[in-house]
Amino acid sequence: MDSASPLAGKHILVLDDVPEFCHELRAHLKDHCGQVTVCTSPVRALRRLKAEQPDLFITTLMMRELGGFDVVRRARGQGSTLPIVMITGYGNEQTPIEAMRLGCSDYLEKPVAPAELRARLGKILSVQQRPAAGPAAPATPLLSEDPAMKSVLETVAAVAPSDSRVLILGETGTGKQLVAQAVHDTSPRRAAPFVEVNCAAIPENLLESELFGHERGAFTGATERRTGRFEEADGGTLFLDEIGEMSFSVQSKLLRVLQDGRFSRVGGSAVLRSRARVIAATNRDLQQEVEAGRFRADLFYRLHVITLTLPPLRRRPGDVPLLAGHFLRRFRGSRTPALSLTPEALRRLHHYAWPGNVRELEHLMERFAVLHPGTLIDVADLPERIVRETAGLPADNPDVLLQGDYAAARAAFELAYLRSTLKAARGNMAAAARLAGLDRSHYFRLVRRQGLDPADFR
Repeated sequence: MDSASPLAGKHILVLDDVPEFCHELRAHLKDHCGQVTVCTSPVRALRRLKAEQPDLFITTLMMRELGGFDVVRRARGQGSTLPIVMITGYGNEQTPIEAMRLGCSDYLEKPVAPAELRARLGKILSVQQRPAAGPAAPATPLLSEDPAMKSVLETVAAVAPSDSRVLILGETGTGKQLVAQAVHDTSPRRAAPFVEVNCAAIPENLLESELFGHERGAFTGATERRTGRFEEADGGTLFLDEIGEMSFSVQSKLLRVLQDGRFSRVGGSAVLRSRARVIAATNRDLQQEVEAGRFRADLFYRLHVITLTLPPLRRRPGDVPLLAGHFLRRFRGSRTPALSLTPEALRRLHHYAWPGNVRELEHLMERFAVLHPGTLIDVADLPERIVRETAGLPADNPDVLLQGDYAAARAAFELAYLRSTLKAARGNMAAAARLAGLDRSHYFRLVRRQGLDPADFR
């Protein structure tokens, strides 16, 4: 065992109801960790998680007794903050997005190469071990050459010195947590705690306790007093991620705290006060949620002081080369040879729709940095889904484009773009129009003019 490895001396708990897979993972890890425990029952694994408190938890998605997403929710619901990695062979393009939304640190598809597994787990554990000596630079910097994103960063710099509440809107994987961290790190509160709560990962009946704390005996299982996140963040910043998932009852209690900063622990009568600055984020349209009766209008207007809307990666494709190069350098480190993308591979990434946004790009570049044997990453090395979805692109060779007129080049681009948005929206015309930022009727006319059938993309 390499004592310098982030895995050295660590306890990892592996869950899958297929014993062979558990033992396979243990074989890959046992010579590199302090202890690898395997469990084939989700319910028993959750009990062991609480009793043994391992350093990292690996779970699969599809299990008979309890699904992987439910396992993650329950683990977070019982107060566990340890890193969780999900592995599956049955997911789709939405699975990693949901896994990250629920608070997983990483997501891997079967079969898992042993070297990649150890590298990904090592990276997660090395971040956990990093000393908290003042604000650190975010793991994924806010790099962008896109005008819309630059406008967001300018607003971050302007709003950071104030105590105003900030609402961050954007799809999963666009960097909402990084923006919240950037607001905190450039504010006068930067020496105080930055406390994050993923509202989607904690069951409704436990979220109130998570936010406000509880007294001993407040409910079954409350064996001791617990400090809530508002107390922990006092004087600092409380980041409420996925606030659109919060139930109406907890919304009501949150509203009271936002009015004057006062609250009580669950089961307690003492009135406490928190001076935490609240930053909230969601991938939902809260205005629509209010109109549909799923989110309190008064809470929305309390949060809706300064709003930052992060553009998805498909709307800022010019940032793809910038971010891809950064991730390759970061994950490759000092190892040689250096890695780079061929122009054609980069062109494919530029036109891909990126449903998982920057996080999806980050994970892809990490995989290349860990496993790619050569110095160049070409189209054949890209995941099959990216190759398939960018297969009909027009030639990007300037000499080829100059042979036709402007109208022909524009029509070729339009066709490729419409195909890309329809694929990203799985043939849903209304959703595709929203992705393109176009009026629905205008988008429909473009699709008809190009002779595309949305059913071909479902």
